[in-house]
Amino acid sequence: MQSQNLKNNLLLMKLKKIFAALLLPLNVLLLFLLVFDSRVVVPAWLQVAGRMHPLILHFPIVLILAYAFLLLVMPASLKKQDGYVIALDALLIAAAVGAALTALMGILLSREAGYDAEALAWHKYTGAATSFVLFGLYAYNKKLQQHLVISKLFVAGSAGILLWAGHLGGDITHGNNFLLAPVTPDHKKTPVAFEDAYLYADLVQPIFESKCYSCHNSSKEKGGLVMETKDLLIKGGKDGKLWDTAAPDMGLLMKRVHLQEDEKEHMPPGGKPQLTEEEKEILFAWIKEGASFDKKVTDLLPADTLYTIAAKRLRQSADEQFDFAATDEKTVTKLNNNNRVISPLAIGSPALAVTFYNKPFYNAKQLDELKAIGNNIVQLNLDNMPVKDEDLAIIGNFKNLRKLNLDFTEITGKTLGDLKNLALLKTISLSGTGVSAADLTAIQGMPKLKHLYLWTTRVTDAEARKFEQQDKGVALFTGYKGDTVMLKLTSPILQNDQFVITTPIRLQLKTYLRGVNIRYTTDGKDPDSINSAVYDTNVVLNNETTIRAKAFKPGWISSDIVEQHFFKSSYVPDSAQMLTPLDTKYRANGARSLVDLDKSDLNFANGKWLGYRQNDMTAMLFFGTPINAKSVTFSVLLNNGGFIFPPEKIMVWGGMNEKNLTLLGTVTPAQPTKDMTAPQNLALQCNFAPKQLKYIKFTAFNVKKLPEWHQGKGQKAWVFMDEVFVN
Repeated sequence: MQSQNLKNNLLLMKLKKIFAALLLPLNVLLLFLLVFDSRVVVPAWLQVAGRMHPLILHFPIVLILAYAFLLLVMPASLKKQDGYVIALDALLIAAAVGAALTALMGILLSREAGYDAEALAWHKYTGAATSFVLFGLYAYNKKLQQHLVISKLFVAGSAGILLWAGHLGGDITHGNNFLLAPVTPDHKKTPVAFEDAYLYADLVQPIFESKCYSCHNSSKEKGGLVMETKDLLIKGGKDGKLWDTAAPDMGLLMKRVHLQEDEKEHMPPGGKPQLTEEEKEILFAWIKEGASFDKKVTDLLPADTLYTIAAKRLRQSADEQFDFAATDEKTVTKLNNNNRVISPLAIGSPALAVTFYNKPFYNAKQLDELKAIGNNIVQLNLDNMPVKDEDLAIIGNFKNLRKLNLDFTEITGKTLGDLKNLALLKTISLSGTGVSAADLTAIQGMPKLKHLYLWTTRVTDAEARKFEQQDKGVALFTGYKGDTVMLKLTSPILQNDQFVITTPIRLQLKTYLRGVNIRYTTDGKDPDSINSAVYDTNVVLNNETTIRAKAFKPGWISSDIVEQHFFKSSYVPDSAQMLTPLDTKYRANGARSLVDLDKSDLNFANGKWLGYRQNDMTAMLFFGTPINAKSVTFSVLLNNGGFIFPPEKIMVWGGMNEKNLTLLGTVTPAQPTKDMTAPQNLALQCNFAPKQLKYIKFTAFNVKKLPEWHQGKGQKAWVFMDEVFVN
């Protein structure tokens, strides 16, 4: 045993001598690099060594703090134990060598571009100072042990420098004040009231702060991009500007965000906190809105996407703390129907929102029936309903009402005074009605009123400004009325929420401006103002078709085209089975997703798409009763940025016996080109002679090599499919 201990002690002494011999040259080299930093050229192989800095920096930190603990905190009784002095010396020399290596690698890493010079300098010098202090502590260890107080101060100082260096490194890597942010007073902002909120400061910037600043800050300019200020955000990085409102995909930022997480250019990088779907929607809508930095949420129309999201995310003002009791659930259930939807503002909230649908079925009696829950109604949406002046007397009884939407109703404004007793009413939307400035005097002085929306009414801009001067705190929004400005119409709004036709459905298109004609086509051509069909509410869809619609009005620039493909499903399979394994990330509901008639949107990560990349996609559809079919349509996704292409081909087999199927047909889709940047939902149809079938099998062959123009050239493409329709 003594012989073994002797061998161990000799080995420790040899290692100690080796480490001690390294200390001087390492610190001399460190000093040399600090002095001649600007003249040093780092070759590629040394850059690799520099990038190991984040990997080993934790090692000396632990050793230094362990050494400080043994020397400063360890009870005196334990210091007398055998091995204490040996452990102390071993920790010190290992920490000193580790600190020198870490500092050297940090200097090599600092030669790469993308870091703030000032912040980097402080981190570099404090890191080097840690190494020098530990070298001095080791070199004069015996002398310092004779002066215990000085020795402890020396150790405490080195630990303090180490913590400060770590704090500066955290700022460079993760953004300003990263280490201390959780305990600083301004770490958590006071939630802003909805009516005071700005689009950028209160919806967009918090996303950048939590998901982007760690890599794109003034201390760490990854890709030459800093996102902390308006000017630098607009400037963009080395790859160009972040957004382009003229591009279908809204530019670089949204393109990177929508890449798959395992792609190199996906942002935020894999392993870091990812954007939620709502956050992506906020960024997209903000850019589409014009990427304004000074527009308030309340400047938007209530139907706007950002307005709706803000209403959910932002804190309401003090008067939104509802102190009234909840109403009887049975009463709410009884009043709910297809034409009048009643829902709580939030789970457990006593406050109710009421929205009316289907204009032909509206009558004042339906409004009067709401008196049973009148005290709980805080939002009432009567948009485009045939509400008359006398109906406002009923609404005037809903004493807790905060928001009232009367857009495009039949009111003339003569009875607006019936709303005067609604002491908590904050927002009234009267766009597209017959209201005049004289009518508005009846609601002057309402204590909580903040916003009046008066687009396409008889109220002029001058009259609106006069009202605002007389009734301080109320903002009027009248829209654009300039005679010399040609404005572009917004695209028609498609109100259909089902895009699979199983029985005939009415096409539902809408615009908020009066005098606008909506024209549409079903043959794939762009609508024009002369030859294309004029939309009315009697248009019925019974067959698979692509609707392309556009808004026209004299004196205005016609709108962009809104396009939607409606799928037809005559025969729904009784069951389906995947014959090749799905990718683990994109499984949706398995084979059921192919036949559940639940059409997905263009977001490939929403959990509704089936994804294949490593192998081809093969599935079987089963019908309990034989069907007489003549076509199969496949709903697939195209997303260039996400490496998602249409299949190279789809082969379809069918028959009455699953063991003896015949080839029905093959679909060979056109492949995308470089300029097809916007995601698309494609309908790929396989037509064949009418045939009686109980089984349909298909294989979708993915593109094995992406084209030369694609960023993933040579790699396999993904195939994404969400529905199969049999007709």
